[in-house]
Amino acid sequence: MTSSGEKWVTDDTFKPIVVDRESDVLFVTRNLFQLHKKRRQLRAETTDLNYRLTVPFAPHLFGSGKTTFCLSYLELVQRFRETSLSSFASDPSRKEFLDKLREAVLLYVDLTELKPTEPKEKSLEWALYYLMVEAAYLSVGEEPKDEEDVYKECRTHSYKLVKKIRTILNMRSDQFLLVAFDEVGVLDTRGQYFDLEVNDEGRVRPYNDFFGIVRGLCKQDNVFFIVVGKSKGLSIKNYTASVSKVLLHFISLSPLNWSSIVEFLEKSHLEEQTQIRVCDILCSPSFSVNELAEALLECTGGVPGLLTRAVNMLLNYVQTRGQSFGSKDECLSCMKEDGFRTVCSQPFVTRISTLDESRRSVLDMLLMMALYRIPFNVNDRLNSESYLFDAVTEMGFYRYPIDDNTFQVLFPKVFIRNLNNASSFSLLEKILLGSLNMEPVDCFFLSKCRVFEGIVAIRLVLILSSKGRNEFRELLGRLSAIWKEMKLPINEPSPLHYMMSVSRGETRSESNKERKTYGSNEWNEIIHEALCFDKVYIPVEANSYSPDIMFKLHSPDDSNVLMVGVACKGRWKSEGIDWSDIIEEAKKFLDPVFNEFLSQALECYHCMLIIVGTKLALNVTSELGNQSRCYTSGMLIGGNSFKIPPKCELVILCERDVEMLIDREILNGLERAFSTSDRPVLKNFGLGLVQRVRHSFLSWQ
Repeated sequence: MTSSGEKWVTDDTFKPIVVDRESDVLFVTRNLFQLHKKRRQLRAETTDLNYRLTVPFAPHLFGSGKTTFCLSYLELVQRFRETSLSSFASDPSRKEFLDKLREAVLLYVDLTELKPTEPKEKSLEWALYYLMVEAAYLSVGEEPKDEEDVYKECRTHSYKLVKKIRTILNMRSDQFLLVAFDEVGVLDTRGQYFDLEVNDEGRVRPYNDFFGIVRGLCKQDNVFFIVVGKSKGLSIKNYTASVSKVLLHFISLSPLNWSSIVEFLEKSHLEEQTQIRVCDILCSPSFSVNELAEALLECTGGVPGLLTRAVNMLLNYVQTRGQSFGSKDECLSCMKEDGFRTVCSQPFVTRISTLDESRRSVLDMLLMMALYRIPFNVNDRLNSESYLFDAVTEMGFYRYPIDDNTFQVLFPKVFIRNLNNASSFSLLEKILLGSLNMEPVDCFFLSKCRVFEGIVAIRLVLILSSKGRNEFRELLGRLSAIWKEMKLPINEPSPLHYMMSVSRGETRSESNKERKTYGSNEWNEIIHEALCFDKVYIPVEANSYSPDIMFKLHSPDDSNVLMVGVACKGRWKSEGIDWSDIIEEAKKFLDPVFNEFLSQALECYHCMLIIVGTKLALNVTSELGNQSRCYTSGMLIGGNSFKIPPKCELVILCERDVEMLIDREILNGLERAFSTSDRPVLKNFGLGLVQRVRHSFLSWQ
C-alpha cells in the first residue's frame, strides 16, 4: 500500500466545465448594459446626473470560482444566449448590446502582479495602467515594452491607455473591451507602496482610489469592468459608494447543488482524451453519476475549487489502480480518509488553522450558525468595524445564498478532519466540527433552522458527560427509578450523531432522487442498528415521525438499557403546549417502540420520552402542580385519553426545570426570534443571543 502522499495526488487530469452560472451571467450582463446605456451620464454630458457607475464585484474566498467565472464569462454569454439571456435580449437595444458583447475581447489582469512602476513609482493609477498594458502584451504572446516607453505614449490619460490596449489587441474602436481585475484584495497590503488619498478621519482607503481609477476608465466608450478578489467585500462596497461614487454589485457565485454537480461530471472530459467523460472513468455500471454527485456534494459542499480538486484526486486514484468505483460507499470511504482530506483541503484551511484568540469566538459562532442553519442578512454586523458577510470570508468559510440579501454559513466537510485533530481547538469547537462532519449535507441545503433542538442536544452532550454535580441528571434521577440506575457520566463528550428519520412513508423524493426512510413500524431496526451507547442523536428530518433528540444509556452492569427520546416543543406564536400535543409525541414514540420492540425484547430494555416545552398550557401546568413529573407504565394522562405502555415512562419538564437546559434569557431570545418568522435570521436572534449560547456551552467544558 502506498503512503497517503503517493496515493492522493492533485495532478490536473481533466478539463472542468463551468456549470450553474446562468443567473450570474444574466446579473453581470445587466450591469454592463447599464454602463453602456448611461455612459453619457457618467461623463456628465447630459443634465441627468443621477446615474452612478455599477461594477460587478465578487468578494469571494479561494475556490469559489471567481477567476474561472471571469475567464469564462464571454464564453458563457455565448452558451446562454438562447436560454437565460433570451428574455434579456427581447428589447432591441439590449439585443444590439448582446450582439456586440459576443464579439468582445477579454483582458484578464492579475493584481498580484501590481507593484510600484517607474517613472511614477508612487502613483497607483500609473501602476494599474502599466499592468493593463503589460497584460495586453502577454495575452498576444509579445514581450511587454519598457515602462518609460509606455509612459511616454499613455502617461495617465485614460483615452490614450484604452487606445494603446486596443492597438496591442488588434481591436476595432467600436469593439467592446472587457477588463477583469482579479485578486483586488492585494490592495490590503500593496496599498502602502503608493500615495493614496487620506480621508477626513486621517485614514487611507486604497479601494476608494482603485475604484475611482476604474470610474475614470469607464468614461471611455466600449470599455467595461468586472472586479473579483479575496477581501472585505461589504466594507469596500460601502466605502466606495460614499466616496468613489461607484456601486459594487455582488456576483453570487454560489456553491453548486446536486443537479449542477451531475452536469459538471457528465460534461467535463479528460485533459488528453477529450472524448471520455469524467463520470465514465469514475463510475462503474453499478455506481451511478447521481450517486457520485451526492458523495462529492457531501464532501465538498459544492464549492467549485474543492470539487475540481477532489475530482482530480479521485481520477488519479482510479486511473492508477485501473478500476472505477463500484459503489457510493466505496467512493465516500476514500474521501473520508485522512490522506484524502489532508491533501484536498490543504490550500484552503490555512486561514482557519492559524486563528488568533480574538477570532476564536467568531469561529464558534460561525460553526453554530452552520450547524443550526441560522441565516444572516448581508448587513448584519459583528461590531462597529466588521460585517458578518466579511467575517465569513476572512475566516475561510463560504456563503450559500438563500436570496439576494440572505445567506447561510457553509463549512465543507473535507476541511473538518484536519481541524478536528488540531490540539489548539477547544472541546466545544471539536464538538461543533464533529457534528458538522456527521450531519448529512441534505440537512444544510433543505432543512429549516434547528437552533432550539440543536442547543438542547449539545447541552445534553455536555450534561451527560459532565463529571461534576449535575442538577438536571439529579432531577431525572428523582423522577425516574430506571434513570437512577443508569451509568453516568457517559464517556468523553462526543459530537452529535445523525440517524435516519422515521416517516409515515417508505420513500421520499429529494433533488430528483429517491432516499429510503424508516416506516413508523421499524423502531426495532433503529434501536438495534442505528443507535449506539454514549452518543446523542438528532433525526435527519426536522419534521419527522421521530423525537427531536435520541440517546441510549445502560446501567453499570448492563442489566438495564434505557432508550431516551427528547421532544423539543417550541411554542413562540400560539398557546402553550396542551395535552393533545404531549399525547401526539407519546403516540409517535412510546407506542411504536413498545409494539415493535419492547413487547418482544428482554426485560432489561426500557423507554423514556422527555417533553421539553418552552410554554405549557394552563391545564398541563395545573395537573403538574408547577413541577416536573414522570408518568410510568399503566398511568393515564390527558383526561385518561392515553395510557403509558409497559416498560415506558413519560417525563414532562415544568418551565422552571427547562431552564436547566436553556437559561431564561436564551429562551426569551428564541421566543422573540420565532415570533417574527418560522425561519428567523441572525438579526431576529441578535448577535448577543448567539454569544450567550456559546458562553452557556463553555460553562460546561
